[in-house]
Amino acid sequence: MKNIFRITAIALLSSMSLMAQDRVFNYTYQSNVLNKGVKEIEVWTSVNTGKKDYYRQLESRVEYEVGLGSNLQTSFYLNSKQNAFYDDITGEIVMEPTEISFSNEWKYKFSDPVADKIGFAGYCEITVATDELELELKAIFDKKIGNTLHALNLVVEQEWETTTVDGKMKTNQATKYDINYGASYTLSNKWNLGAEILDRNVYYNEDHATHSAIFAGPCLEYHVDSFWINLSYSPQVVGLHNPDGSKGLNVDEFTRNNFRVLFSYWFK
Repeated sequence: MKNIFRITAIALLSSMSLMAQDRVFNYTYQSNVLNKGVKEIEVWTSVNTGKKDYYRQLESRVEYEVGLGSNLQTSFYLNSKQNAFYDDITGEIVMEPTEISFSNEWKYKFSDPVADKIGFAGYCEITVATDELELELKAIFDKKIGNTLHALNLVVEQEWETTTVDGKMKTNQATKYDINYGASYTLSNKWNLGAEILDRNVYYNEDHATHSAIFAGPCLEYHVDSFWINLSYSPQVVGLHNPDGSKGLNVDEFTRNNFRVLFSYWFK
């Protein structure tokens, strides 16, 4: 009888935690999925700045997420991205056209971070644009220990981008390998304070160039009823590999500063 009460309590706590917040981190995913029939609207805004000269990238994502039951959920995204940079030739700031793309995500939870020894979920996301196709796969691990939450993501992403060179169509490929780790502490029934470490790696097939860097910074999460919001700052702290052999931060491929705010509202 005690075991039945214990299992019921764990399941109840896990369900309450899911309803309270689906995301504690901004870059590192958790294994939780929405319950069947629960829907969620998430709005992402990312501002990435700092390269050799002036550079600013603004990314936005609007996500509609649906719980399908049986530990499965799916999401649909509308994405936009715009870059601004300093042109050495003209000496002016150039605003590139806004890039629009669409994504579809599928996520399946194999085990729970509260009821089981460790939480585990598989994740697949496909992104389509007029000149680009991306396939992203994640293995998501997490564990709730007392007032702390730990999450680890192993990520691989393949990109195919089509360009026109001398009137001929050409497809360039890039492969990304990321390892993301997040740790968070529950301050109260509404606040979580944590930090994330991101190991980012990009390999370009065309010129066989590899870029690697580590990012780390704090994140803060607040939730109440059916609403939650996450804030994070993840600056580049170490440049692991620059193709040109230079030392220091990798500001050719990556940016120095990365800010992200993510807020959400869930409903049935």
